[in-house]
Amino acid sequence: MDHTPHNPSAPAQPAEPDQANDYDSFARAYAADNDNNLQNAYYERPAMVALAGQVSGRRILDAGCGAGPLSAALRDAGAHMSGIDASAQMLALARQRLGDQAELRVGDLSEPLPFADGAFDDVVASLVLHYLRDWGPTLAEMRRVLRPGGRLIASVQHPFADYAVQDPGPTTSRPPAIARSSPSAGRPCR
Repeated sequence: MDHTPHNPSAPAQPAEPDQANDYDSFARAYAADNDNNLQNAYYERPAMVALAGQVSGRRILDAGCGAGPLSAALRDAGAHMSGIDASAQMLALARQRLGDQAELRVGDLSEPLPFADGAFDDVVASLVLHYLRDWGPTLAEMRRVLRPGGRLIASVQHPFADYAVQDPGPTTSRPPAIARSSPSAGRPCR
């Protein structure tokens, strides 16, 4: 298996036209929402940063980095960041946010990662694994690029998360499973 060595000065590689994905078409709007929405800005990202703990000097791969808000938070805490995402447009936004303080690469997480064995102290995968059909090869690749004793810090979207924060109105209703399991889910907070 041929792997590209870890090179922090390498710029993001543009996606080939056949590799472009849906996120390229709405990257700016998605990134703006992600920076400020309740789940990402006030729950998920702070939780991932807290789980990462003391990261000063650690080499961290942000797998599925998008526009780079988690990478920026970890960089600000002293980590040496690399990121990979399938969307060239999301990576362009990450480059604007991170400048040359992170190695960013276009890549599909279902393919071999373009990094050397043991290149990272940590891999973070925030709200990305649930997009993959088969996690096995991806998790194996994440393990490969982690140094011995390295950490994988991952989170996935709860299947009912989108419904739970939705306020049912005249045209929406809570799915029966949510109504049974959590009667207050989807109701306005008091």
